Amino acid sequence: MYNLVGNTSDFILEGFFFSPEARVPLFLLVFFGYMIIVFVNTTLFLVIALHTHLHGPMYIMLCNLILCDVIGSTALMPRMMSDFFVDVKVISFAACIIQAFCIHMYYTVGQLILTAMAIDRYVAICNPLRYSAIMTPRMVMKLCSMAWGGSFILIVVLLSITIRLPKCKSVVVHAYCFNGALFVLACGDYSINNIYGLFITYFTSALSFSVIAFTYAKILITCLFKSQANAKSKALQTCASHLTVYVVFETTLLFSIMALRFPNINPTLTKIFGTVMITVPPCLNPLIYGINTKEIRNTVLKYFKNKLTSS
Repeated sequence: MYNLVGNTSDFILEGFFFSPEARVPLFLLVFFGYMIIVFVNTTLFLVIALHTHLHGPMYIMLCNLILCDVIGSTALMPRMMSDFFVDVKVISFAACIIQAFCIHMYYTVGQLILTAMAIDRYVAICNPLRYSAIMTPRMVMKLCSMAWGGSFILIVVLLSITIRLPKCKSVVVHAYCFNGALFVLACGDYSINNIYGLFITYFTSALSFSVIAFTYAKILITCLFKSQANAKSKALQTCASHLTVYVVFETTLLFSIMALRFPNINPTLTKIFGTVMITVPPCLNPLIYGINTKEIRNTVLKYFKNKLTSS
């Protein structure tokens, strides 16, 4: 096992163990994966920002989701790429806490933004005549601020009670820093840290699931009473992107949590699940919205069509 003999404020990430021959191919895989995440998310963000007809509430919330995805993947993937070429993966205390903060913000903000987007879809379909009056810029700003501000407070408290614990171990048994891997390094009782961490996880997950289940039940009922087939199709199509993104996010999160809670699961599998949780949704989300959302798809196709015509 590793042992730090110098700066005791440093940690060692256990990370993944690969043969020297596999390091370059894996580095290239992660590098191109990160480039794809940055490219597709930045492209979608710019498409929304540069076209005024896409400045509606749903697209503003989507921009918040994009920002959240980029924060999560950036907190993990560049560090992971550098770790492929070292045997002892030393990370400073400050860098570890910052990484943990960004990753927990990714989890929490992502769920709350998806919840806010479900509310937007509910109002748009179930109360279309009052949509503009309810989903005002002020209301959108309030929902997004609550997602970011509430998450910030919850995560700051979470990491504050972890930082105060005296540290007896230095090896983080995972591929990255997060609260669950940090408080187990403490000498004393860390039960309050575990309880509070579980509270945040289950509170945000239960809140998100309850709101989304309620809103989509109401949306389904409303669609069943719509007499026009094209109205039903349009209403369901507008929810398809959001629901797909939510299912992908929650599925990867569920596997990640289950892997951490069952000690008999192979540690490497646990690290893989945790890594997939932070890398797969940011890569798929913009593609899902770009393909399923007619306004975004048509805007992108029109842009490339104009470029080809001008060429």
